[in-house]
This record gives sequence, C-alpha cells and structure tokens, in this order.
Amino acid sequence: MSGEAQITASEAEELAGRALGVKGLCNAHLVYRLDGGKPYFLVIFGESGRAHAIAAIDSMNGAVMLSAKFEQPKVGLLLDKAKAIEMADCEGRVSAARLVWAPSRATLSPFYPVWELASDCGPIYVDQNGKLWPSLLPAGPG
Repeated sequence: MSGEAQITASEAEELAGRALGVKGLCNAHLVYRLDGGKPYFLVIFGESGRAHAIAAIDSMNGAVMLSAKFEQPKVGLLLDKAKAIEMADCEGRVSAARLVWAPSRATLSPFYPVWELASDCGPIYVDQNGKLWPSLLPAGPG
C-alpha cells in the first residue's frame, strides 16, 4: 500500500543517524515504491558526493529498513535529478521527476532507486549509473 510520508525528511535523518551511530551532513530523499509498498527515505551521510553511510527509513513509522556504513567513502551514490533529466535526452519536456524503486533488473536494492521521468517522450527510468530503462521489468534470471 503506497501513501504519503508520515514522518518528515528531518525526522528520517535523525532516526538514521541514531541507528547508524553517525553524525554530520546528511540528506534524505523520498523514494516511492512501484510495487505497492510504502515509500521510504533514503538517507545518505557524507559531503561533496562522498557517502560514508546510508539508511533506508520507512516513511510511515520511522523504522530502519536497511543500513550500511562504508569503510571507504562511496562516490556518486545518488545521481542528481538535473543530471538524470539531461541523460534522458528529454530536457525541457520533462514534466515530473521522482525517485522510485521496485524489484527489477534496473534496481535490485532499495539503496539504488531510479529516477522516474514523466515526459513528452513517455515514462523514462534513469538508474544511478545514468543508464536509461524504458520500463522496470521484474527482477529475474537472464
């Protein structure tokens, strides 16, 4: 069942920080689920695109769904929305952009949502590596 978030991005950041035992600069990004699940916040800790920890926080009740700390900072963990629009080659014709996740070949982990772009070109999905996907096919062999 999908719905609107019941906690704020700031609350998600605080909950993630407590769960991971980390402090510092972080950003929470709301991710909508296309498989009927509840939306979640993807909270990334780090500066200048260098993540040192990440958590997925249930947007309804604040529960920690997944979390990880990195021994070495991860660079480019989340593609910028403007860059995703640029890579979709529909710049100027994109009417909406949001982060989404569903078990699929494009994204096998909630840590790697894709940008869903509503555009004159039709729906376009851009993964965190900049690869374009015409649809999100279910995950599976092959």
